[in-house]
Amino acid sequence: MDPPALPPRPNQFIGNNNDIHNGIYPYNPNLGYNGLNNPYNIGYNNIYPINNMHNLLNSGNYNYSNITPESNFVRLAEESSRGAFQSIESIVNAVASVAHMLSSTHNALFSSFRAVIGVVEQFSKLKVQLFGVLETFFIFKIIKKLWKYILVKLKLLPESSLINDTVWKTPQKPLKANEWIAQELGGYTKNGLNWPALLFWIIAIGGPWLIYKFVTRMVNTIEESRKWATGSGDHYTAIGLYTFQGNVSNHELSFNKGDSLRVAPKNQQPPIRGWLLASSEDGNRIGLVPINYIKLERKTTSPPTLQNMEDNLFDKIKESTIKKDKLYESAFMIPQTNNLSCKNT
Repeated sequence: MDPPALPPRPNQFIGNNNDIHNGIYPYNPNLGYNGLNNPYNIGYNNIYPINNMHNLLNSGNYNYSNITPESNFVRLAEESSRGAFQSIESIVNAVASVAHMLSSTHNALFSSFRAVIGVVEQFSKLKVQLFGVLETFFIFKIIKKLWKYILVKLKLLPESSLINDTVWKTPQKPLKANEWIAQELGGYTKNGLNWPALLFWIIAIGGPWLIYKFVTRMVNTIEESRKWATGSGDHYTAIGLYTFQGNVSNHELSFNKGDSLRVAPKNQQPPIRGWLLASSEDGNRIGLVPINYIKLERKTTSPPTLQNMEDNLFDKIKESTIKKDKLYESAFMIPQTNNLSCKNT
């Protein structure tokens, strides 16, 4: 008996060698770092060469044009992380635009700050020069000193005025502009806390830790989604009715007539009409199989885990306790109603 015709192959889902990059990660270079969505049109392509990712995937260690059915972990990782990387790309685009805007704002603010500081420093120097010019006229000092001396001798001023005048004339070291800013505006001191350095170390240490947690969670999710292939999760058992030679580029699973297959549950099936996601009996090969080439036999549920058994036992104990409480309440309530009825009679 000849095998039936195959359903339409899922080329629109996977794509050919030229479209496989757009099929897995639909990246549009016009919406990237140096495209239309970049309001500042800065050349991030030199820093993050995402536009050359297609050439990288088709050459080197990551040759997606020669994907085999054994590379199931890579395919599942791509499919599960597709939305996450698209979200990360949009976030990176937004952050890059905001970073350029903040950089321009920082440059303008820093230039204005330097201009103001320069004006203040020039006024300080001008004040020092003016005082120096006035101090050169020492004759005024001599006249002032003689005048105070005469007033002291005439007892019109106390003698301490001469001492106070000497103390006030003691030269003091003038503060520089940066020292005045650190003193008046609360800048960094020896006993202070360097907040920029603290923030830098928080980002430097917390960033890799967050990435590690994200990758660990993604790997756990992938392993959880593969339990059906090994038989430890919910799956359907199927038998091959005909021999099928799958296309490697379309991630199709080859099998012979009479082979036992495991079919993924409904919530993990791809939206492809006429094809099902299945695995071999040993769980090492995963791919798409035509639905009219196999026969579903039964549904297999995952074996109960220790946590589920403990939860079920706890529920049973709780139900039995509630039943006993209701039984005791009914036993004690019956005599009371009988006594009340006797008293009324």
